Amino acid sequence: MSALVFASQLASLLATVLVPGIALIVVLKQGWMRRLAIPLDAGSTWGDGRPVFGRTKTWLGVVIYVGGASIVAGILGHPDLHQWVAPILRGPRSVAVGFAIGAVYVLGELVNSFVKRRVGIDSSTETTSRWRALQRLADLADGIIAVSVLLLALGAAPVLVAATAGVGVAVHAGTDVMMHRLRLKSH
Repeated sequence: MSALVFASQLASLLATVLVPGIALIVVLKQGWMRRLAIPLDAGSTWGDGRPVFGRTKTWLGVVIYVGGASIVAGILGHPDLHQWVAPILRGPRSVAVGFAIGAVYVLGELVNSFVKRRVGIDSSTETTSRWRALQRLADLADGIIAVSVLLLALGAAPVLVAATAGVGVAVHAGTDVMMHRLRLKSH
């Protein structure tokens, strides 16, 4: 496989989470679809009295990520793009794979949010403790790690998955900076 084909296949996998992520930033900044900005945990608390996931994990995010990944994967599954798209996204199952990618990405985010609430870190904030770097890495990699496991389980090439995960974490770092600058997240 040529470097160009590898890069385009990597980009196709990355697009399934990057495009919905950017769409979510735009939707949040524009204030669109506010009716879906309902916390997934509906304000419920766990036994420790803290929120289950927190106020920023909403149905809006689920709809954007799952729907967006489904649409992106469906487009990438078009036969004319066959050579340039990761094999896992090719053909009639592409929409279903996109749906699974979006759902698993959200699940990874939710697990991380659940753990952060248990240790007392509020939504969209970072700890000020010595664990800040570890928390930051977990925030950048949570959904990407979950999707990587899914892709491997579905038979995607390990080298392609590893490269996509590495680039994905770097890109997520960039979108995180954008969200801070747009005041959609606090430090």
